[in-house]
Amino acid sequence: MQINNLRNKFNLEVLQSVEESKKIGYVPTRFIQMLQQSGNNAHQVVQQLVLKESTTGLEKLWEKGRLDLSMEAIMIKPQYTELFSEELLNICKKKLQKYGYKF
Repeated sequence: MQINNLRNKFNLEVLQSVEESKKIGYVPTRFIQMLQQSGNNAHQVVQQLVLKESTTGLEKLWEKGRLDLSMEAIMIKPQYTELFSEELLNICKKKLQKYGYKF
């Protein structure tokens, strides 16, 4: 799959996860703002956010029992790993493991 098509597919899945998060009572306001500012470039936004120490979104999704909706969980899906560095993927895995996410 061409890299641009893969990025588009990733962006779409992230946007869908935001909508699903809203349905379960978690509105990732800051994440939504960052997406809007980037022109819905989820690929760019998630790379910035993963490097930050904050795990507020993960905590909220863990409380709701929906870690699968997190950007970290989407990033480590096999179909998207070529979009990200090994370092970023490892950070995602460590954050998810902290909350007991099953790979």
